[in-house]
Amino acid sequence: MAVVGPGPVGSGARVTEPIGDHIAPSQSSRQAKPRWFRILVTLVPALAFIGLLWIALAGTGSQTESGSGAPSFELPLLDGSGVLTDEDLRGKPVVINFWASWCIPCREEAPLLEKTWRTYRDKGVAFVGVNIKDAESDAKRFVREFDVTYPTVRDLDQRLTQDLGVKGLPETFFIDHRWTFFGAISGDETGDQQGTVVLGAISEDELVSNVETLIKRARSGVEANR
Repeated sequence: MAVVGPGPVGSGARVTEPIGDHIAPSQSSRQAKPRWFRILVTLVPALAFIGLLWIALAGTGSQTESGSGAPSFELPLLDGSGVLTDEDLRGKPVVINFWASWCIPCREEAPLLEKTWRTYRDKGVAFVGVNIKDAESDAKRFVREFDVTYPTVRDLDQRLTQDLGVKGLPETFFIDHRWTFFGAISGDETGDQQGTVVLGAISEDELVSNVETLIKRARSGVEANR
């Protein structure tokens, strides 16, 4: 038995083909995929993962250069009392510390940061903690445990993290009264946790020295404007 169908377009002819050529494939034949297809199915997820990883790394970008303008931001306060923006901090020397509750060096330097904040807050220095890659409940527990009294925000979409070029945790950034990036300090790499590079805790000498420099720059700016 044969099926009669149209011939090539424009030929006006009609062709006869064996009906056996049009029998629907069996279940077994549908499952017998070509080797190249099976390889492609295996490679696609891997290639997609590599692509996403590249995008994530590319989004981090290079670290902000000294003397360049610091980025603007608006982030929710951890205690739920509202938001903190760059406009709230401009005109002051600012110390911004990135941390997470699971980061051991973050825990090591937390008492030092709080101590330094209490020493210099009456001199106009602002401290801000930026919590990333953390559960809110764990972050709040950390703040209570170390009695952190300076403002803490959450960078949920990690935009500020990327804008500043954070390399790992913990990392501390210094911004002067003109909202100009002054520098960043982090210890040597100590390992990797939760896909994040873990860096050593900041030393007291490094922290105090940079805070003192920020204060001097602010005073010089005030005197220059008189």
